Amino acid sequence: MNVEDLRNYCLSLPGVLENRPWTEPQYEILITFTVGDKWFCLFNPEEKFVDVKCNPEVTVEMQSQYEGAFPAWHMNKEHWLGVRLESDVPDEQIRALIDAGYKLVVAGLSKKRKEESGL
Repeated sequence: MNVEDLRNYCLSLPGVLENRPWTEPQYEILITFTVGDKWFCLFNPEEKFVDVKCNPEVTVEMQSQYEGAFPAWHMNKEHWLGVRLESDVPDEQIRALIDAGYKLVVAGLSKKRKEESGL
């Protein structure tokens, strides 16, 4: 999966917003994708990796199956998984991880937050 495909896929999900929350030069490239103001994906387009919110068993399984899956950068290593784009992780698997992370976040949103996000 390339950088633009990942960005477009994340933005195609209902209620998703793209944010660049940092102004410090070393972090300003980072992009977060949120739903209801909660992150489900952190993206570094320069380094071509994404951190995705995951169930703990998925993080372990993915890291044992793929070289391109690794402990998430600066995130909770149990609930977040790092994935290198253009690696041995298939595009379909990356989309499935994004979908699962999105659903985890949506499931934790309050009814009011869901309504505000158009869900």
